[in-house]
Amino acid sequence: MAEPIRYRVDLTDRLHHLVRVALTVPGDLCDGARVVLPVWTPGSYVVRDYVHHVQWITATDGDGDEVALEPDGRTAWRLPTGTVGPVTVTLELYANQLTVRTNHVDDHHALLIPAATFPYVEDGTDRPHVVHLPPHPAEHRVWSLLPPGPEPDTHVADHRDHLVDSAFEVGDLPAVGFEVAGVPHEFVWAAHGGAPDLQAIAADTTRIADAAIALFGDGLPVTRYTFLTVGWDQGGGGLEHRDGAVLQVPVHSFQDDDLTARFQSLVAHEYLHLWNVKRLVPAALTTPDYEHPTHTPSLWVAEGWTAYYDELLPVRAGVWSLRRHLDTLRDGWQRLQGLPGARLQSLRQASQEAWVKHYVRDENTANAMTDYYGHGALVAWELDLRLRAQQPEGDGLDAVLRALWRAHAGRPEGYTEDDVLAAIAAAGGDDLARLADERVSRPQLPELGEVVGAVGLRWVRDGAPEAPDLGVQVAEDDQGIRLAAVLRDRPAWRGGVTGGDRLVAIDGRTVGRGQLPAVLRAHQPGDTVEVAVTRGPRLLSLPVTLGVPRQGVRLVPVGGPTAAQRTAYQRWTGQTLEEV
Repeated sequence: MAEPIRYRVDLTDRLHHLVRVALTVPGDLCDGARVVLPVWTPGSYVVRDYVHHVQWITATDGDGDEVALEPDGRTAWRLPTGTVGPVTVTLELYANQLTVRTNHVDDHHALLIPAATFPYVEDGTDRPHVVHLPPHPAEHRVWSLLPPGPEPDTHVADHRDHLVDSAFEVGDLPAVGFEVAGVPHEFVWAAHGGAPDLQAIAADTTRIADAAIALFGDGLPVTRYTFLTVGWDQGGGGLEHRDGAVLQVPVHSFQDDDLTARFQSLVAHEYLHLWNVKRLVPAALTTPDYEHPTHTPSLWVAEGWTAYYDELLPVRAGVWSLRRHLDTLRDGWQRLQGLPGARLQSLRQASQEAWVKHYVRDENTANAMTDYYGHGALVAWELDLRLRAQQPEGDGLDAVLRALWRAHAGRPEGYTEDDVLAAIAAAGGDDLARLADERVSRPQLPELGEVVGAVGLRWVRDGAPEAPDLGVQVAEDDQGIRLAAVLRDRPAWRGGVTGGDRLVAIDGRTVGRGQLPAVLRAHQPGDTVEVAVTRGPRLLSLPVTLGVPRQGVRLVPVGGPTAAQRTAYQRWTGQTLEEV
């Protein structure tokens, strides 16, 4: 048996956001060993340069004597040729960035993301990796997505990729254990401000998980699962792991019905990744290169289809109302229609270019790219509806996803887009596969007008029109309104307003936080108004001709739905059409 790669984590200086990690390089690997700290973490496709947080790094031999450690690239170091081991490489990390992809350590908790924490030995990636992580202070507890090791306070990964795919949380934190399909689960709350009703969260999560299991039909692919949840004043997101997930939510999520629903969708999304992404893997991501971007054209399936189901499973689970589900679908559709970048960048491009577009945003992003999450989800919805129109008693896109799972899950070569299109063709015919290919290969929107009739729904106008169109996306803060985006070829764009400007007034009336819709409603489409903005140190007044407001719509049941429509709707949502 080859000697494992071992790590020892020291949290004694956690109050100052410092973590020390000691890596023991086995003797047989020391000769010229290359030690690498990843630049990205799977599931988050952007170079993060975790090496930025390294305060210092040293190497010592078994006698405690220093060993020269030379930089070898931007984020790696090499031991000298001829080095006799074992050698201990120790580094200190600054950990004060609270996201699901980075480390955050303080007196309250310690969230450790392995890609940002553990350098690996390049020639030892297939060996077991053992992490020794004693709690500090002693009364705190350690949660790990890795299984426990035979020695106290140890956790063992089968190999380097297993380690990178597992997170750690340390603290005196509220948690709840529960079972799904006989498999132990745990939900850990690391946010400030007191714990929410963990029993209620466990109950809702169980129902969502049961719906996910029913979707794939083969039971759970894990023997245990853990949610590590952190919170802050705002922001949110998740990161899937092989045997769990890290979630970030606003701390007051559970005092707001919309934020609670968003949290339930996040739970569904990361849980679905147990199947789609973690075991049903796009071909390019089966062997990630942790020093360089690993591109794939298939994120419209890996993330887009998952985003579609993260809004469908809560309905099937009974934790969302049918009205919430339909309104959420509607909101996603209207957002995409207002996104100029969706007519410039194809879904396949959006997937391939995630590293330089999706995760690297600026005030022109809405004009330059589409979102493979939301856009991909709407294409999935169109495909699902077209399949259900063909076979009201069938399983729609569920059947395609199950076919991909059974044919490609766990295979070292992963799946390709050709495999996805072949599965669509098998379920719905060659014409549907060609349509799917067209939807993702060209910059175009799905067609969601008539196809909703397949499940007994129709679009109707929703009340009075909105305010006249200014054509901007705003971000509000205590300083007022910043124009996060000025949408291409819309009124503000044509008037010379640009993204990043701060809105001061419209026709001499100041516009404060939350006031823009009311100010615009005082005008009519076609009115030319003076828009005062600050642009850096300058104050500008620009004439803008307001556009026609966008008419709101809703999804409602058709009058007198047919038996086929009733059946298709029930098989789609698990509910009856009359319950909408």
